[in-house]
Amino acid sequence: MNTLSLKWFLLPPLSVVAGFSIFLVGSRGLSATAAERIIFRYGVFERSLPIADLERFATTGQASPKLASYLRLLPPVHQQQLRLALQERLRLSPVAVAQLLYSPLGQELMVQAGRILETQSRQENALALRSALILAATDPKGLTALSVMRHYPSPSVRFDLKEGLAILKNFQQTIRETETILGVVRQQAIAQQTEAVPASVQSLLQPGPWRWLEMPWTAVDESPRRLQLTGHSRVVAADLYLPIVPRGQRIPVVIVSHGLGANRYSYRYLCQHLASHGFAVIALEHVGSSTRQVLSFPMGYISPRTAAQEFLDRPLDVTFVLNRLEAFPEQLYPWAGRLNLERVAMIGQSFGGYTALALAGAPLDFQQLRRHCTRSVLDSFNVSLLLQCQAQALPPKVYSLKDPRVQAVIAVNPITSAVFSPESLSQLKIPVMFVAASDDTIAPAVDEQIYPFTWLRTPDRYLVLMDDATHFSTIGEAGQNEPVLPIPKSLVGATPPRSRAYLRGLSLAFLQLYLLGDEQARHWLTPAAAMALSSPTYGLNLTQSLAPELLEKVPQAVKYR
Repeated sequence: MNTLSLKWFLLPPLSVVAGFSIFLVGSRGLSATAAERIIFRYGVFERSLPIADLERFATTGQASPKLASYLRLLPPVHQQQLRLALQERLRLSPVAVAQLLYSPLGQELMVQAGRILETQSRQENALALRSALILAATDPKGLTALSVMRHYPSPSVRFDLKEGLAILKNFQQTIRETETILGVVRQQAIAQQTEAVPASVQSLLQPGPWRWLEMPWTAVDESPRRLQLTGHSRVVAADLYLPIVPRGQRIPVVIVSHGLGANRYSYRYLCQHLASHGFAVIALEHVGSSTRQVLSFPMGYISPRTAAQEFLDRPLDVTFVLNRLEAFPEQLYPWAGRLNLERVAMIGQSFGGYTALALAGAPLDFQQLRRHCTRSVLDSFNVSLLLQCQAQALPPKVYSLKDPRVQAVIAVNPITSAVFSPESLSQLKIPVMFVAASDDTIAPAVDEQIYPFTWLRTPDRYLVLMDDATHFSTIGEAGQNEPVLPIPKSLVGATPPRSRAYLRGLSLAFLQLYLLGDEQARHWLTPAAAMALSSPTYGLNLTQSLAPELLEKVPQAVKYR
């Protein structure tokens, strides 16, 4: 299984634009001349290739003599992957692409891509690439690597082969490390299957006995704490899923925090499942990083300081909702006073995973940010660093974002490696579950979940690895008339129904144990139970322990030479 396919190296700007348009979403008078040749430069030596030769190869599979001389350097399987990568079409609107590329994150991405792609004059590389990507998105046939080349505002595209080969070598090392470490996690899960499989494990996937009511909720946070930390008030919106259970029964509460560019509807299926089992679920909409906000950026521009403030605003959203519902219980009539708001759980995906961990007590670490944010995305192959490193724009001080009412956390594809340090995550004292996806090219499992899992010191910790899943596999389908960012199928992957089922089952077991105190649920949170819950095709691996020394040996053991 290949978590980072060759096309993610062969088409770095195009692939990252596709992924990052979902993860977040005028050039200056550049020439409208279309590129006709691609020039490979290695030091002072240069060789050129007509772009028409690449187009013919992509369409017919036939290589010109000049292209054939290059292809002979690749194994046959990589030649086929190159052709498939050239053919891949991504249907993204020019507006969505422009919004990404004019944002601070997109601008940084273009600067980094400019290391290997140059104009004929070797100037304005980032501007030229941005112009080409936006124009290519207008192509009726979709955005492809070849359409980007055709719209490049220069007679030729220069490819720095020396820089590209260095990135390729690093990429190959990353793949080796990733596959080896994922294998270690799977082996640990198998080795720890010491308990019998509970006969009732499949019942976790079934709807519960309770009907529920969905209630929209909105308020404005003008609290002194919000104003002190951010300098502005903020609208906080949510949908509440309230189970219709017998009066007098205290109702456990779960808060769901979406990722960047998502919204309160992204995990509706999970909210409904939990509500049917008697949990009150608060699905937040973080207005500063929701689908609507990303789509409404004027030309995608948002200041670095504004982007950074979302690292404060999101946790404050959660605290405000809890405070408000405690202060005005009558807003929930006839559930007034019945929700247990003193002890809640959080489920967060991606940026929402950060949100949950910050509320659980993991502080932002600015020294960790400085260490990690010197690396290029093209060196780390970790797109999430483009988002995490925005937090550097915050004044470097201690921010108290912890909310003691948050007593259990499920972090799905969380972004962690730059914003949190080992010291940060070691401060967590509550039950934590990290859910990783083997094919996550946005927040890679190894960097963002597996290594950070070893930093946890809480005894109640779980690492879940979903095989053949991506960063988007657990996100639900958008309803009619709901705002949505178009996610290419190649990024969503093949497993959403199965991945969503896994999350439903694991979340229910985790919450029944740590919110309701049902010890029977502990038997559902074992490697054997996870294996029984999984399908033969798409594995589900769970472990509660992973020795750091097992991972520390991997980079040297698989070092590319």
